[in-house]
Amino acid sequence: MENQKQGHFALFRSLLSKDWAKDTAKLAMWIRLIGEASYRPRTVEFSGKEWNLQPGELVTTAAIMGRKLRDQDGHEKSPQAVTRMINFFAREGMITTKGTRFGTVISITNYAEYQAISPDEPRERPSDNNKPSAGAALSAIPDEPSEEPTGEQNKKLLEQELNNNYPHTPKGGRDGDQVSPEKRKAERIDYDSYLVAYNEEVGDRLPHAVAANEARKRRIKKLIPQLKTPNVAGFRSYVRAFVCQAKPFYFGANDTGWSADLDYLLRDATLTGVREGKFADHKEPA
Repeated sequence: MENQKQGHFALFRSLLSKDWAKDTAKLAMWIRLIGEASYRPRTVEFSGKEWNLQPGELVTTAAIMGRKLRDQDGHEKSPQAVTRMINFFAREGMITTKGTRFGTVISITNYAEYQAISPDEPRERPSDNNKPSAGAALSAIPDEPSEEPTGEQNKKLLEQELNNNYPHTPKGGRDGDQVSPEKRKAERIDYDSYLVAYNEEVGDRLPHAVAANEARKRRIKKLIPQLKTPNVAGFRSYVRAFVCQAKPFYFGANDTGWSADLDYLLRDATLTGVREGKFADHKEPA
C-alpha cells in the first residue's frame, strides 16, 4: 500500500495517441516531469538554495534528470539528451523553463487542468511526510557528488587548460611549456552540447542556459572557428578559462547584481579578453 502514501497524479489517455509519445524516452521524461512537479505552492531546498515553487513547477538540472532516466541496460541519459527533450517540450508549448545560476525551474503548462479531480473521484490528501512534489523527489539529492576533480587536482587541471589554450592569461606558463591540443577538423554542430559544456563549467556561479535559440546558434557558429580548438572541447576550455580568470564582479558581486551569462561569453570581445587576460580587471561591460 506504499503507493497510496505517496499520493497520485493524473495522465490523460490521449497522451498515448501522440506521435512523440512513441519515443519511450520522451514519454518517461514527461511522466517524471508531471510526477515531480509541485502540486501546491511550497518552498523547497535545492542546490543549497530555497526555491518558491508554484503548482506545476519543479527545479532540477539536466545532469540530475539524466540520472533518473535509464535505458534497459541501466545506462543514464546524457545531459545533452535531456536538454534536447526539454527543448522539444518547450517548443511544443508543454512547458516553460527559467534558468538560473543554481538550476532550472520547469513549469508544466496547464498543470491545474491536468491534475483537476473530477467530482466523482475521491480526493486524497497526502500526509506532509509523503508529498508527490518536486521537493520530495529532489530534496533527497539536492547536491549530488560532482564527477569533476577538486582541490589541488582541479587547480592543476585549470592551470594546464590555461597554459595549453590561453598562454597570455595571468596564470599561463612560458611559451613551449605545454603542448597545445591538436587542432581537429570542425565537427557538425550539436548546439545543445555547447550549452551543456557551458552549464557544467560555470556550475552554480553563473546563470544556466536552457535553450539554443536561433540567435545563440548564430553566435556559437561564428565563435567556433575563433577557438584554439574549434569544437565542444575547445569551447569548454574557453569557458573554464573565463571562470578561472574572472573577478567576483562577473559573478554578481557588484552594485547592480549583473553577472555574465552564456550570451556574454559568446561575444567576440569576451573571447579576445580571455586570451589577453583582461578579465582580471572588474570593469562593467558595455
